Amino acid sequence: MSQSRALLALTLAATVLASSGCFLVAAGAGAGAAVAYTNRGATAQLPLSVDAAFEKAVAAFGANGISETGRATENQGALRTLTGTRGDLEVTAELKRESDRVTAVEVIAKKNVVDYDRDFAKRVLEEMAK
Repeated sequence: MSQSRALLALTLAATVLASSGCFLVAAGAGAGAAVAYTNRGATAQLPLSVDAAFEKAVAAFGANGISETGRATENQGALRTLTGTRGDLEVTAELKRESDRVTAVEVIAKKNVVDYDRDFAKRVLEEMAK
């Protein structure tokens, strides 16, 4: 009976997470980061300053053949954005300072207004987490 309830609870939790558009994909992708899919890409909390995470984003873009098209900094460096293209994809890395040592990152790989390549976004983010 106890196993049935545990399985039911696990199933319900998985359903709620999956229907919210954000569920855990890979734990320990690197440096203690857990990478999760979002509706548009992938997200993680990296144990890095915003500046260090931005440098990792630049390196990950290069490693994945993404040609940089723009950079932006807002709120005295607490928010940073890196954009680029690879083939038919427009790739964006959005970085937000959570603390001096933690940066929230979302990578979005957009094909067009409604189509996203979440697997490619995850690959770029995993490269940043190395």
